[in-house]
Amino acid sequence: MSEIGYQSGYGLPAELLFDVERTRRVLTNRWFFIGTRADVASPGDILTFDLLGDSYLVVHGRDGSIRCFENRCLHQSAHLVNAATDHCPARLVCRNHAWSYDPDSGALLATPGVASALTSNDRFSGLAELSIAERHGLLFASLAENAATAEPDAIAAVVEPYLEPFHLTSGGYRLALHEREVVDANWLIIMINNRECVHCQVNHPGLCQVFDPSSFNGSSSEAYRKLFDGAVQRWERMGLSWQEDAFATDDAVRVARYPMKAGHRSITFDGRPACSRCIGPFEQHDESTLSIWLNPNAWLHFTSDHISTNWVLPLDAERSVLHTSWIVDERAVEGVDYDADHLADVWRVTNAEDVELCSSMTAGARSSRYAPGPFGENERWCRQFCDWIAANAA
Repeated sequence: MSEIGYQSGYGLPAELLFDVERTRRVLTNRWFFIGTRADVASPGDILTFDLLGDSYLVVHGRDGSIRCFENRCLHQSAHLVNAATDHCPARLVCRNHAWSYDPDSGALLATPGVASALTSNDRFSGLAELSIAERHGLLFASLAENAATAEPDAIAAVVEPYLEPFHLTSGGYRLALHEREVVDANWLIIMINNRECVHCQVNHPGLCQVFDPSSFNGSSSEAYRKLFDGAVQRWERMGLSWQEDAFATDDAVRVARYPMKAGHRSITFDGRPACSRCIGPFEQHDESTLSIWLNPNAWLHFTSDHISTNWVLPLDAERSVLHTSWIVDERAVEGVDYDADHLADVWRVTNAEDVELCSSMTAGARSSRYAPGPFGENERWCRQFCDWIAANAA
């Protein structure tokens, strides 16, 4: 039993689940996922996110680098960008009084009406910047100042053989759709729910049309073993890495390749391709997905025709924001190569089902009688996640 009342093999105690300062400690001690290069594919593209009362913007600079700044004007604190995604051609301009900033450096460029602000106070030199690291097109941030990059480097070493064939860092992709939802659920409860699929057969009938439940929950069946063995032969002919790496090489990442049910050529309810254009190493649609789970806040799926990313950040103790992006080949045209609703349907439905569950679990954990329950063998990744959180919140 730890000093915060945590016991390995059980869920998180209330004093850890709902302690905002411990959450802030986790997000300072370690790196968290904030999207991909494809979310901000072109110079000037912007993606925003909120975290524990602060707003941030991720911007693709004119120099090709991606940076993260506080989304707050230094004049009267209005958000510089209000939309989930946006584009700025040359400057970040506050719509309130037109103070403007360099998207490459965050430097304050012009202060209409307050000429002395540029030189009179160091506080007005530019936007506060968040530490950010890009590895194989995945973007990570840390609340720590000048955060060391050992962790992103370690994650990169694990995912390299799986992600290198997609060449995300080189471009060639675009954001087809980005959705976010504020949910009445604790962020850690959402992530614990994500780390097992024991609940899938009861709660995700649609997802179980696409994947055999054995794909995710650690159990197996003769039918699934046959499906998997056949897929391995196909992947090896294609030169694709498929062996699972589950938090062993680095405790922040798990990666595995899974077959979809026969006839499903993408993550769609009807099994039809989500996009007619293939991506990465694929020249034709394949009945599989490459899945990556990142502590503390994300799960990603790479298919033969699109990438879907899901990530969660806390607003406060009991509210979170769920971000979901769908990414396609940069040449794909909506209405010609893909239909946005068809592309997004599976995760829209599945995430909505999980939000309902997690809201219920959050309310239950607020009970005066709440005590963490034990995890079963098929919930071992929940145990790994809770161990990881407890270690980094201390």
